[in-house]
Amino acid sequence: MIKVTMIPCIGKDSLFFKVYGGSYALIPKTKMFLGNKENRECRFCGKNEKETTFKMKAHIMPEFMGNKKYFSYFECDTCNQYFGKLEDSLFNFAGIFNTLSTIKGKKGFPKFKTKGSDFQAKEFGTIIQKNHDPENEDSFVYDEENERMNIDVTMPSYIPHDVYKSLVKIALCMLPDDEFLQHKNTVDWLMSKNSPQHENNPFFNVFRKIGGNPKMFPEPMAFLLRKNINKNTHRFPTYTLLLSYGIISYQIFIPFIDSDNHLVNEKEIIFPLEEHVVNHIYADGKPSELSVDKVSLASVEKKRNERHKASVGFKITKDFRENKK
Repeated sequence: MIKVTMIPCIGKDSLFFKVYGGSYALIPKTKMFLGNKENRECRFCGKNEKETTFKMKAHIMPEFMGNKKYFSYFECDTCNQYFGKLEDSLFNFAGIFNTLSTIKGKKGFPKFKTKGSDFQAKEFGTIIQKNHDPENEDSFVYDEENERMNIDVTMPSYIPHDVYKSLVKIALCMLPDDEFLQHKNTVDWLMSKNSPQHENNPFFNVFRKIGGNPKMFPEPMAFLLRKNINKNTHRFPTYTLLLSYGIISYQIFIPFIDSDNHLVNEKEIIFPLEEHVVNHIYADGKPSELSVDKVSLASVEKKRNERHKASVGFKITKDFRENKK
């Protein structure tokens, strides 16, 4: 049994971990296409323009996250459709928090319906709630004094394995060609049928934070970090992906890389976590401890009727009060 240790890396330099040097960033600025437009070859299935088609616009990050700027030339139409099906689970995994993020996707603002309430974003930062029924089994408790909404809802169905694959795919898109070649085993797993054999793999987790950031992310922001090789990082995974959009932040570690093969024989693996996925717990107005929301994504079975509790900040408007009545 391998011991897994999580280290919250909090501080002014935490975005680029001191143990992680090389980084690749997608920060909302201008439209960007990765890859070679003239000689297209799919980096996932290996087929070129003579063997397959490249007619669809391939998003590096899903459009529902607000991605309208980052695309690739190295994803064929067949693989694009395959990843689209995986992204259904990634979308459902976030559930109501996609709606509360108020991010406009391909089909407009995402709606979230419960047995007693309907939520719809009106614009960025603004939510409309209709048909509020406090007696239904889904709970929305409004703390107007502290401007918080406490949520206890049933989330949509999703396949955990597909969620993890969708996040790993984003990381693989961000790699330059020379580093991508080191990830053959990762690509083989990504493109293969889901298997329960990875249920005990410590990499198959996502570290997640809902809300609590200094500000919302109106567009997705991603950082792929590669560790510095030295005696202090021997038990650290080589790559980690940090991804934020709306009120959601995720961090994962990339599996099946040759440079991480030695971790199988280690008694302990260390996962350093960035501040955007670590929660401060306050006591008497001061930070007293840290907590991490770690979700296993190893299962290949569909998750149904899963409950999720969270507390998110909001400001009440006149329209909001009228909609509650």
